[in-house]
Formats: sequence, structure tokens, C-alpha cells
Amino acid sequence: MFQKFTPRLGLLFTTLTLLNCSTVPETKADREALAASVTATIARAKAKDASLEKFFADNYGYAIFPEVGNGGAGLAFSYGRGEVYQNGKATGYCDLSKGTIGVTLGGQTFSELIFFKDKERYENFIGGKFAFAANASAVAVAAGAGASASYKEGVAIFITNSSGLMFDASIGGQQFNFKPSNTDK
Repeated sequence: MFQKFTPRLGLLFTTLTLLNCSTVPETKADREALAASVTATIARAKAKDASLEKFFADNYGYAIFPEVGNGGAGLAFSYGRGEVYQNGKATGYCDLSKGTIGVTLGGQTFSELIFFKDKERYENFIGGKFAFAANASAVAVAAGAGASASYKEGVAIFITNSSGLMFDASIGGQQFNFKPSNTDK
């Protein structure tokens, strides 16, 4: 379900990289707004499904993307920015990008929560060696959904707050970037 970054995935995301979206928010106000949005996303997810608390309590680290935009017609792109945590403390900023070619039509936004069970998965994520395989899937946040969810290959993924209409809503093929919060962009 998950794989380390490979050159084949690099080619898919070259176009998105050219857009030069910064992983780290530009201003202090933007960083504070992102932090508030992450906090609100966590609160909404826990309110929708209290059983998610087990993932917040039992992880090595996690990444929260409050808003991922996804849209296109034939050629589709997704982008979202978030924060990464270890031991409940923010360690840096992350973004995700995805590009697809095929039968895609429409647009949507959603929040994505990714939990890392162990140090290896967390280190792969912050080291840029983490991407979802094409067939990766996520659990939709709904009352009780977290109770039956589990880590798969050391990672658990949840999607919530979806809006819009799109023919393709998969998470497979997402690529991630990470920048520690104590460094410049």
C-alpha cells in the first residue's frame, strides 16, 4: 500500500514542483493561521469520531493537512499544506501534491490525517522517502470508523470534511515534502 519514493513518482510530480508552492507558509500570520486550521481540523475529526483518539494517543508522529484541494478535467492536480507532529509537538511543515492523467472530472476539498506508528515511517516521511502507492486508500471519518481502523504497514490515513464533487477521490500517488519548523524555507 505504501512505498518509498521512486524515480517514476518523481516524473509524475515534476509539473507540481514547477508550480513552486512553498512548504512553509510565507509569513508569521500565515503560519499561525495554518496552526489554527490544524487545531480546528483535529477538533472536528475527534468530534465526528471519538474513536480517533486512539490514533492520537498511540503514534510515533502524525501529519495533518487541513485542506487539500483536488480538481481537474482529464489532467488533475491536488495540493495541500499541513503540519507534522512528534510526541504531540509540532516539528515542521509539510505539503502534499498529486497529479493524475485519465478519467477525472470535477473538484473537491478534504482534510487528511496521517498517523505513523513507528520511527521508521515517521523518518521516511520527514526524509522525503514516503509516497502512497497507486492503490492506497484512506478511511472516511465518521462516527465509529476509527474503532475498526488499524495501521497498515505502519501508517493509518483518514479523510474528513470532504466537499465538492469529483469522479476520482483516491489518495494513491501522493508525494510529500517536509521542512522542519526551526529552519528557513
